[in-house]
Amino acid sequence: MLVTVRDIVAFMEGVAPQALAEDWDNTGLAVGDYAHQVKKVLVALDVIDSVIDEAVEIGADLILTHHPMLLFRKINSITKSDAVGRRIYKLIENEIAAFSAHTNLDIAKGGTNDALAELIGLTNVEILEETWAEDLKKIVVYVPQSHLEAVREAMCAAGGGHIGGYSHCTFQTAGEGTFLPLKGTSPYLGTEGILEKTPEIRIETIAPAQKTEKILEAIKSVHPYEEVAYDIYPVEQKGRKEGIGRIGTLQKPMIFSEFALLLKEKLDLHQIIRLVGDPSQTIQRVGLCTGSGVEYMAAAKKQGADLYLTGDLKFHEAQKALEMGLCVGDITHYASEVLIVPILQKALCKEAKEKEWELEVVCSKINGQTFWTI
Repeated sequence: MLVTVRDIVAFMEGVAPQALAEDWDNTGLAVGDYAHQVKKVLVALDVIDSVIDEAVEIGADLILTHHPMLLFRKINSITKSDAVGRRIYKLIENEIAAFSAHTNLDIAKGGTNDALAELIGLTNVEILEETWAEDLKKIVVYVPQSHLEAVREAMCAAGGGHIGGYSHCTFQTAGEGTFLPLKGTSPYLGTEGILEKTPEIRIETIAPAQKTEKILEAIKSVHPYEEVAYDIYPVEQKGRKEGIGRIGTLQKPMIFSEFALLLKEKLDLHQIIRLVGDPSQTIQRVGLCTGSGVEYMAAAKKQGADLYLTGDLKFHEAQKALEMGLCVGDITHYASEVLIVPILQKALCKEAKEKEWELEVVCSKINGQTFWTI
């Protein structure tokens, strides 16, 4: 089956929904045509010159990255005298699309932060700081007893009725409905021009706001009435929650200096890891945020972290960590996030196999680590 850019974008929406991205972020399709056919995808961390050259060399049709090509920058002009402009030119000239999932992939379940937490062996992993919560709606529909179970099942199968670890959560009350079929109607019950009074069941459930239309369609597909009576109410409570960073517990306590060596091995870091704190301190509860996440350091300490892992640590931020009594490991921006590349590649390969797509997905061989040490 042929694959388009739109298909890849739809896949990524399932992996890391755009709704999760921070307001300032610039994720999604930066360059390309949604209708363009894709036969090969190159997965990388950044859309840099060497990665674009690699894509051209292997004949890739789309570059899938974590970092957006146009991050923190407003484009006023596109010229070959500018680095970003040259990249855009080269992508267009070679008909290569560029798509990124950035903070939405950091926040999403199974994204960069979960990947790092799993790599270092954290258990009982929780969100470090909530950034998004799902809006909910209360859906109420009135139905005759004969079709109660069919309507209930339709509502729940379409995404309604989920509360925590429970599904099919509904409530029902019996009552009497009235309606007067007007000229030209074809009522399931009653007669044109005569007021009908009939026993009905009011059934209600909770549902994610974005699934409301789908649930209503499902209800109408099995409801016997020509005109379905229903109500939709906003509710105060929120549904599924997502957030930035993670915090969890090591299976057994470790000395900070020993854990730092384990980090170097796990992250394949050949350069020096910058560390803050007492090397002999016992570490068990670990907070983390991939990329640049120093702003969540205090949140990690508040939640009982002994150690916080992130990248791009500055001198005064390290001083604050010492004042808080928090150990910190600067594992570099690149190393903390590049681990998502093979995960995305495997996930897209699995999707392609299940949907019988004619698609090849490869990981970039470019080492984008900007720092080296002597």
